[in-house]
Amino acid sequence: MIQTLSAFWQFLKKPKPLKLSKDNKSLWRDMLWLLILDLLFAGLVISTYCILVHFNIIKEYVQEIDILKKYGLIVTLLLVCIFAPVLEEFLFRWHLRKKYLPIYFVCFTLGLISNYFIKSSFLTWPVYIFFLFVALIISGYFKRIDIRKRLVFQQRSFGYLFYYSAIIFGLTHLGNIKGLTLSDPAFILFVISQTFTGISLGFIRIKYGLGYSILLHGFFNFILVLLTVFFC
Repeated sequence: MIQTLSAFWQFLKKPKPLKLSKDNKSLWRDMLWLLILDLLFAGLVISTYCILVHFNIIKEYVQEIDILKKYGLIVTLLLVCIFAPVLEEFLFRWHLRKKYLPIYFVCFTLGLISNYFIKSSFLTWPVYIFFLFVALIISGYFKRIDIRKRLVFQQRSFGYLFYYSAIIFGLTHLGNIKGLTLSDPAFILFVISQTFTGISLGFIRIKYGLGYSILLHGFFNFILVLLTVFFC
């Protein structure tokens, strides 16, 4: 446990691309302890939320579980523990080891954020097209500059990219909570919980590869589904 938490903490202080580890012993140790850490952190956030709701400090929200009621346990497990982890890891973590894909990820998510605040169906596609052109211009620029300058910039900006990806991952999961929007400060609790999970998944992706972050994501969701079945 100490080795895992120490390595995790050192990485979080200064995220950087790591050489992919092939140490199976450390892999399964890290997977286990980060899974436990994610569950404990989620439990802490939920406990804080329940206390705040109990004292009427924040409004109570209901987490979306219609999929379980509509499709049943087996289909829910397939969707939540296999389909969702694969899709989300490719969307939010795959780019972390790519040269130019982070540019498109950042520009696309900036387009999403812009459309969230603009709230205009007429401007939706123009906004995305604008950010696509921005991404093409920036990626074209990086392809032309000296490779050493590009590598230096990528190394220096990697930490920002890593945390930005985790925060966006957290924000996109607000849709799981019925009626919750950014206008309610309670969103911070839910975003923090999902962002922390995104950070641990990002660490596994960088250290061991995308396949293992998908696996950890699937395990985490599997436990959440079981908890929902037994306690909700």
